[in-house]
Amino acid sequence: MWDAGLAHRDIKPGNVLVRDSDIFLIDVAFGETRPSRWREAVDLANMMLTLSLHTAPHRVYDAALKHFTQADIGEALAATRGVTIPSELKRAIRNDPRDLMGEFRLLAPQRAPIRIQRWTRRRVALLTTTLLLSALTVWLAVVNAALVGNLL
Repeated sequence: MWDAGLAHRDIKPGNVLVRDSDIFLIDVAFGETRPSRWREAVDLANMMLTLSLHTAPHRVYDAALKHFTQADIGEALAATRGVTIPSELKRAIRNDPRDLMGEFRLLAPQRAPIRIQRWTRRRVALLTTTLLLSALTVWLAVVNAALVGNLL
């Protein structure tokens, strides 16, 4: 999906369908086009966690190495935090007696955690512009309402 410029954004046990030896991702309502590297990393980690609920984490890790580099997997685990894991998957992980994330982190190269929000000049400029345009819109609506009120 990533090669086609798509991300699922909601990988959890309820959205993974297994038929024979094929795995299908279903419910793409939250899909995203042109995902960021961070989104791809989070999807990879969530897929690995979902698959590890039914097998050993080292088997999932070895299978992932056939498609991703160790650096990709390390980045995925570094980007994954509680808020990036869907609640259904979080519950399943909590109910599993194993420390799945801990086992994956032992297998993958160590990386510093990746922050979810990154404040850049561009992001601040977009936020400021949005707030200013919103204030202008409200002001215009109030002025328009006052003018219409005076005409009636």
